[in-house]
Amino acid sequence: MTSLQGNGGSNLLPALLACLDGILASDAIPEGLMRGEIGWLGDGLSDPQRESAAARKAETRHEALDLANTAAGLLSALENSGEVPADAALQLGRALDDAVARIGVALRQEQADRIHGLYVIIDPEVTGGRDPLDIARAAINGGARMLQLRDKLRDKGEQLPLGTALRDLCAANGALLIINDHADLAAALGPDHVGLHVGQTDLPVAEARKILAPGQVLGRSNREIELIIESQQMGADHVAFGAMYTTTTKQVTRSPQGPERLRQARAAAQVPLVAIGGITAQNVAPVVEAGADAICVTAAVGSAANPEAAASELTEAICAAGGRV
Repeated sequence: MTSLQGNGGSNLLPALLACLDGILASDAIPEGLMRGEIGWLGDGLSDPQRESAAARKAETRHEALDLANTAAGLLSALENSGEVPADAALQLGRALDDAVARIGVALRQEQADRIHGLYVIIDPEVTGGRDPLDIARAAINGGARMLQLRDKLRDKGEQLPLGTALRDLCAANGALLIINDHADLAAALGPDHVGLHVGQTDLPVAEARKILAPGQVLGRSNREIELIIESQQMGADHVAFGAMYTTTTKQVTRSPQGPERLRQARAAAQVPLVAIGGITAQNVAPVVEAGADAICVTAAVGSAANPEAAASELTEAICAAGGRV
């Protein structure tokens, strides 16, 4: 059995052990996380319940993730200095990678539970000439639980200031911000309160995951039931389905899906389901009744004479139809 014993006298090894102890002592991580994977470390961690004097118990999954990332950095330094054997470093590195992935899944499941109610796309081209941030504030004040920044015209550097303001707005109101298409922009704005949405021809889910922080949610667009199943197999945290009705905001060459097709999508979806396309307060009830978790709109709020009132009307209609707001 390999024992995690350093060959030198640096203080990096005690720091690494303290990180591992902090993860193992946490009640905020998935049951059994890492205990089996690092039990082989022998004298280094002979008692899984032991806490080193320098250990900082992870009170939240975010803290556990921070400790796992810190441990990975310390392990790399110890391996490079020759203080930890290569075989021990390889095995512990794999355990830490698994820990980060599993904590990330747990964090995303927490975030996915927030995907419900009114979801408003903030598109600078669909504001009636008004400041997109003003539309966003009105949407949140009207009850929106999610916002999406979708900007097809400006470069990402130009989008960053608005993205930062939207992130802060969402954080202050317990809402989620989703970035359309750009995984690097979502990563720059994250990791908290910020996720990513991709289309069928955008960056694949697995590749986007390499850019995002482990706890950032990722949604994917779907035109067909089979694509919903594919998106879930790829690891999407939520799926969008549409267009529900005829829409003027985004060019749709196929016939609208309608609530009946949405019922089929609901049967296939094991993750939160977002309905999108041509939805208004007047036609949202059948969409909610068909099983949509979140209702995504653009022009219904962005082009409204009074965006806050429009968002409020939609929120009330979703609630009246039995939706979770």
